[in-house]
Amino acid sequence: MKISNPASNQTLIESAAFTALLSYGVPQVVVLHNEGLTLVNSKKYSNTTSKHRNQAVRDYAPSSFTTIPASPSEIQEMTGLETR
Repeated sequence: MKISNPASNQTLIESAAFTALLSYGVPQVVVLHNEGLTLVNSKKYSNTTSKHRNQAVRDYAPSSFTTIPASPSEIQEMTGLETR
C-alpha cells in the first residue's frame, strides 16, 4: 500500500485492490481496479471537498470504468476505509 499527499488536505491511497482519494481524511473517490468501478462519495461536504472530488474523478477514474455514487457507509464496507 502506498500513501501520498498530492495536494494540501488530500491523501491518495494506492493498493492492489483500489486507489482512493481522501479529502480532509474522508474518502471521496475510490477506484476499484478488479471490479471496474469508481465509487464517488454522494454525501455533500464543503465546496473545497467537492472540487477535490471532481478533480479526482477526472484524474484517477478510467473512462472505461462505471462511475456510481456511493454513501460513506458503502465506501467503508467495500474498502475498509473509515468514513465520517
